[in-house]
Amino acid sequence: MPVPEGWEWLNDLPREWEVPSELLEPAGSPEVNLVIGILSSEILGHEVRAAVGRFVTEHALFTIWFAEDVKRSDRSMKESALLSQIPAEGTRSVYDAWKKFRDVDGLDAPPEEIRNRRVAAAADLTAALEGAAEKLARVRDGNVE
Repeated sequence: MPVPEGWEWLNDLPREWEVPSELLEPAGSPEVNLVIGILSSEILGHEVRAAVGRFVTEHALFTIWFAEDVKRSDRSMKESALLSQIPAEGTRSVYDAWKKFRDVDGLDAPPEEIRNRRVAAAADLTAALEGAAEKLARVRDGNVE
C-alpha cells in the first residue's frame, strides 16, 4: 500500500508482532496476560518470579517514560515509532521462551531428560525476562541501540 509523500519511512519500520490470541485476555495488555500465565505455573522457581517482577516494573516505567517524555519531545515520528515497538519486542522474546518452557511437558522423553530440559527452559525464560527488562531500562536511560 502506498504511503503519502514524506511518510516513506513507514516502510522502513520493522513489521509489528501479531500478538497471539492467548495473550489478549483476561487483561487488556499482552505483557500482563503473559505474566499472569507465567506466574500461574507452580513449577517455576523464585529466580523466574524475581525476573518477572523486574520485567513488569521496567515495562511500566518505560510506558510512563514514553507517555511523558517521548510523546512530548521533539523526536521524529520515525524515532518515536521505533521506540514504541521496543516493549512488544521484549514481550515477544519472553513469550517465545515461555512457550518453550511449557512445551517441555509435552515431550515424550524419560523423566530425567524432561527435568533437565525444564531446568534449561526455565533458565532461558529467566534470561529472556532479564534481557527484556534490561533493554527497556537502557532505552529509557538514553542508551538506544
